[in-house]
Amino acid sequence: MKDTTLISVIIPAYNVALYLPQCLQNLKYQTYKNLEIIVVDDGSTDDTAKIAEQHGVKLISQANQGVSVARNTGIKNATGAYLHFLDPDDLISLNFYEEMIATALKYEAEAVFCGMVNERQPNLSYTNQQEFLAVIKEDKLALTNVGSQGYCFKYLFKTSFIVSGNLEFEKDVHIAEDMIFSLESVCRANKVVAVPKAIYYYKNRVTSALTQLHKKDRSERKKMMAPLRDFKQRFEAKHSVKVICDPGVIIRYRFLGMPIFKKRILDSGTTKWYMFGICFIQSKVLQ
Repeated sequence: MKDTTLISVIIPAYNVALYLPQCLQNLKYQTYKNLEIIVVDDGSTDDTAKIAEQHGVKLISQANQGVSVARNTGIKNATGAYLHFLDPDDLISLNFYEEMIATALKYEAEAVFCGMVNERQPNLSYTNQQEFLAVIKEDKLALTNVGSQGYCFKYLFKTSFIVSGNLEFEKDVHIAEDMIFSLESVCRANKVVAVPKAIYYYKNRVTSALTQLHKKDRSERKKMMAPLRDFKQRFEAKHSVKVICDPGVIIRYRFLGMPIFKKRILDSGTTKWYMFGICFIQSKVLQ
């Protein structure tokens, strides 16, 4: 297809000098070439800004304010007809934008999304088997599974839809902030379309916010997740829908390097034990 539609790629970057070169190389060799690459350097103290300059991309430097503000800065400076949020430590297939924009234009959709490969937790990898279009609120939420897989990076959004709707990331939410953005965006979009391919590779580094959350005790997790729960309640009341949103904690037990047991502790207090992927014990802590 002809690369006639400009896509703005927004990369929030904080001390990612180790990963940014690979990220930008990934973009250089995309089969779809009409990309506006925006690196928002969020007060890095390493060579993040220098690497962005060396690759000739649009660089915006700001004081450290967090990933939500960095993404919002990217939105304000995006000139493309569509936009995508790319985490600098992740990977995308070299035909990612070709697949996504073709589907978006075919259906004139405000949002299209793809499946993803979760490198650290393969059991959370997923993709849709068919190309689906949803316009009913409940179907959009179910199709995207946005309540538990609210990652903003799996979506390509129409820029005018995001800007005119004043959709932005909550700067005071530091855990699963993209889930809030994705929920609002998916719910408001007139058309949401599934690209039936897993073309985003989520690395889920050990330093990520969610990974660090999983290492904390239950009381601290509940405190950190409070803003997300508050939003969920407001969202459900506003849109008259029920959203399942309980990321919880996953602990794996290995024997000779092979994963045998998995323990999943949900924020609701439910604990599930799995053997070779099959749940065989489920219990709930009564308050």
